[in-house]
Amino acid sequence: MRAGVDLKAITELAEQHSLCPGCTGRLAARLGHGLSNRARGEALLATRAMLAEAADETGAAPFFHGGAPAPTPDECGLCAGLCGEVESLAQLALDAVGGVELKTFQVGTLVDAEILSREKELQAELGNHGEPLKSQLNREIGSRVADASGLEPQRDSPDAVIVVDTRYDTVDLQIRSLFIEGRYTKADRTIPQTRWPCRHCRGRGCEQCDGSGQMYPDSVQSLVAGPLLAAAGAAEDKFHGMGREDIDAAMLGTGRPFVLELRQPKVRSLDLPALEKEINTAADGHITANDLTWVARSRVAELKETVCDKTYRVDIRCDSPVEIERLKKGAQRLAGEVVEQRTPTRVSHRRADLVRPRRVESMKLLSVDGATAELEIRAQHGTYIRELVSGDGGRTSPSLAELVEAECRVEVLDVLHLHLEEPET
Repeated sequence: MRAGVDLKAITELAEQHSLCPGCTGRLAARLGHGLSNRARGEALLATRAMLAEAADETGAAPFFHGGAPAPTPDECGLCAGLCGEVESLAQLALDAVGGVELKTFQVGTLVDAEILSREKELQAELGNHGEPLKSQLNREIGSRVADASGLEPQRDSPDAVIVVDTRYDTVDLQIRSLFIEGRYTKADRTIPQTRWPCRHCRGRGCEQCDGSGQMYPDSVQSLVAGPLLAAAGAAEDKFHGMGREDIDAAMLGTGRPFVLELRQPKVRSLDLPALEKEINTAADGHITANDLTWVARSRVAELKETVCDKTYRVDIRCDSPVEIERLKKGAQRLAGEVVEQRTPTRVSHRRADLVRPRRVESMKLLSVDGATAELEIRAQHGTYIRELVSGDGGRTSPSLAELVEAECRVEVLDVLHLHLEEPET
């Protein structure tokens, strides 16, 4: 007996539970290589009938004697008709992928829990040598979809997973997201990096947000994603930035890296250079998106884990004019210093109250005009630059305000450069 498969026991169970040939053959899936489960089941029952006839025991194979054929799938005590519905289920899958640009796919199925429970009991009784019903349905539906559509079945990272719910004859088409990396610059100091749901309606739309559901009409995310969403026919997008700047801060230089995720896209072959031009034309100088390129999903985690120093240009104002030499000495003393920064007051409502050490690599005084001055600061990632200048009531120490013994605040902040080409200091 090969691999413990008891063919006699299988045929007896087939009779006892009124199994259709497909379910009978599936219980002996390790035998009869190249046969479908239905053909295997028919062969098994026919062989059983001939052996019974040869032994003059025709009553042992009632499906082939006495005029009683094997049960049809609709009469089956296990699959309840599913083995006979493969063609219609495959058509549901084909209808679902119609109009969607795909190259590869995988089929999955949902089957009634009672059917799966009955199957589990039968398989266990026979030593679990058969093929699961879901496996058969996935394989046979997938084969028909491939033949009819020309799409290629693929187990790992297919363009789409077609989940056929056999309980309700519905399909959930799960299309693999597209991921596009680029860099953005932001000259407009009135827009956030990502969409910001309205605080009053939480994104539903109200009078306060003029029905938009957003605190701000535009964002870097919306300006970049708009043309890409339309071109891909995607359901939604998600913006993954390598950090973020304050709303009123400009992002200059070569820009900040980001990955835009397009979810449930119907079109996958996008002309990224043309779309980059379209984004920048529509943004009209408020932001730019550059160097758009395709990346894998894993790039999102890599981007989030990347840290680097950043260089800023800030305009500061003191409560009264401060001597140039005092400002120079204060800046020089902070260069190379590790400051202790307690979570700033302005974000304490949404971030944990922690004290974070951050290194200031350099601080240069560029110009002074009475009570105002211009600084260039290079600091470790995560440094709160506004608080490095103001001190935030002592929550950041040492600070420039503490060292020059004057109240100071940042009025304008620009991110000039992300030092991705260098290890963090």
